[in-house]
Amino acid sequence: MHLFVAMATVPSPITSISPPKSKFNEKISRFETLNPPQNPLSLLPKCTSLKELKQIQAFTIKTHLQNDLNFLTKFINFCTKSPTFNSMEYAHKLFDNISQPDVVLFNTMARGYSRSNTPIQAIPLFSQLLSFGFLPDDYTFPSVLKACSSAKALKEGALDLGKWMHEYVKKNGLDKNIKVSTALIDMYAKCGSLEDAICVFENMCIRDTPAWSAMIVAYATHGKGYKAIETFEEMRKAGVQPDEITFLGLLYACSHNGLVDEGWRFFSSMSDKYSIIPGIKHYGCMVDLLGRTGNLDEAYKFIDELPIKPTPILWRTLLAACSSHGDVELGKRVIERIFELDDSHGGDYVILSNLCARAGRWEDVDFLRKLMNDRGVVKVPGCSSIEMDNVVHEFFSGDGVNTISTSLHKALDELMKELKMVGYVPDTSLVFHAEMGEAEKEISLRYHSEKLAIGYGLLNTPPGSTIRVVKNLRVCGDCHSAAKHISQIFDRQIILRDVQRFHHFRNGKCSCGDFW
Repeated sequence: MHLFVAMATVPSPITSISPPKSKFNEKISRFETLNPPQNPLSLLPKCTSLKELKQIQAFTIKTHLQNDLNFLTKFINFCTKSPTFNSMEYAHKLFDNISQPDVVLFNTMARGYSRSNTPIQAIPLFSQLLSFGFLPDDYTFPSVLKACSSAKALKEGALDLGKWMHEYVKKNGLDKNIKVSTALIDMYAKCGSLEDAICVFENMCIRDTPAWSAMIVAYATHGKGYKAIETFEEMRKAGVQPDEITFLGLLYACSHNGLVDEGWRFFSSMSDKYSIIPGIKHYGCMVDLLGRTGNLDEAYKFIDELPIKPTPILWRTLLAACSSHGDVELGKRVIERIFELDDSHGGDYVILSNLCARAGRWEDVDFLRKLMNDRGVVKVPGCSSIEMDNVVHEFFSGDGVNTISTSLHKALDELMKELKMVGYVPDTSLVFHAEMGEAEKEISLRYHSEKLAIGYGLLNTPPGSTIRVVKNLRVCGDCHSAAKHISQIFDRQIILRDVQRFHHFRNGKCSCGDFW
């Protein structure tokens, strides 16, 4: 017999056995045989992969549900909320194929983006909604305003957009809506305009728990810790129950004002008085509070005895406190705990290396730098941005050190001379390179990203106007000192948002009271 004929007549032991159907495939098949066809929405919670989600989409085409706007909205809503897989991109593809969306569908997409790691995508969606001739409603604005206060949006002139939306809200009678007003408070606070946040809050006729909490958090992140606590007392007198966000704001306020006793009181009352179980962020605030105030051993014990597994960020918070208080030995113990969980974060190595350098332990410094190199870990460069005329200007630490002098660099050189005349002294102890001389260290400090951004703002904005800068890391001590002097000499308010909080520099002082 011919070989190919023989192969055709003898079943292969592999191909003759059909692969078993998954339970999900069986459910799809069962739905397909029902008459009339059933709505497949009940299958969505059982999806475990994007492939299965696409199977449901294919089934909807067979049953003509692809034209049912109500079904599509629910389907897309599931895609945006699913914790199993990242499906915002898939949801947007579905959305783009709908020829006649409505406001509800736009709101569903905007809400999905506001929950995702790309909330800024809700902003072009808002523009698209307006281009369709739809009127945004009270469900639209909370999502879009949250997008305005996202980290990326803050670098792209989001405050102006937020103010435009506020005017739109007022013109369309939505300013009396509690959710919209709360979103405005949150947006203004995160965009650096505490005054506007206060104005919205004070004009609210009715304030619920989220509204009070948003205002407490706003005061806390802007260095007004006592005002945050005062607002909480007003909330209690108004008979409004606090929630976990309320206490997050209170603990944050305590940690940034060194209020240890008050912090413990609020932390204990969460579970004892209000039956609120603390979360990882509440624990983080307590570690930060204890660390900032020098209670390092107590902070270590607090983390070690937590009822949940500590995350790297808790230990990193304590590592930063060890650096601030110069405790090398505890810092080493802490970084060992961090490395047990994650050894890929460059900032951890840098913090401990700098701590060892300040203590003159250069062998440890060399070891940590070699360890970084061996593990392929890189340091995240400091980056500060400032927005002018809808253009974002970014500056990285070190810009100008080895480049041809520009007008900005010359201006900074002159600015430093002027600052020294009123008492500014460059803190060269913050430059941890043994091979550098004092002059080289001073130049290194001069071109930190914060100073470059502030200097650019001085050169390119009208006298007396506010300079707003966003930094990706914690502001350095030398830049903090320089910013205070600049605010006094030039009669400028400088609002600098770093990775932890807002710093409002005015008349030679900072809202943090030099405790940050």
